[in-house]
Amino acid sequence: MPVTMQFVVECVREAQKNQEQLVLVVGKPGSGKSKLFRELAIMRGWEYVDCNTLLTEEFLELIPKVRSQEAPVIMGKILADKDADVILLDDMQVLFAPVLNIDPLQLIKQLSKKQTILAAWPGEFDGNNLTFHQIGQKDDQAYKASNTRIIELS
Repeated sequence: MPVTMQFVVECVREAQKNQEQLVLVVGKPGSGKSKLFRELAIMRGWEYVDCNTLLTEEFLELIPKVRSQEAPVIMGKILADKDADVILLDDMQVLFAPVLNIDPLQLIKQLSKKQTILAAWPGEFDGNNLTFHQIGQKDDQAYKASNTRIIELS
């Protein structure tokens, strides 16, 4: 069954009642995540944010040890400045770069405590874990997806 815009909107509205206001749209490259996000931005007036814009000079200048602690603060300011009802986080694969020394799932969960976030997860969901395949690495990275609303695109 294809995912409808109305279904996504309903999931977001339901998430807004939680402490973590997060919905993940999970799909492999080419599954339609970005297209869906661009349509939602136009139709709902939600703020489309490419995750590349979150990697500011201020963040990249930090030593790797403190990046995971400072990422929610620095990136949270950027998102707060958007003053949006819902943030559409796309192109998340950049957040998985090992050099950044951050856990992308924990980061967006922290950010979603202050703003509603609909994030495009580049990978798969097996019912318990989210996975992401880093190019050049042998094994997929797995993340526990407990208490997170997930919409799968095929």
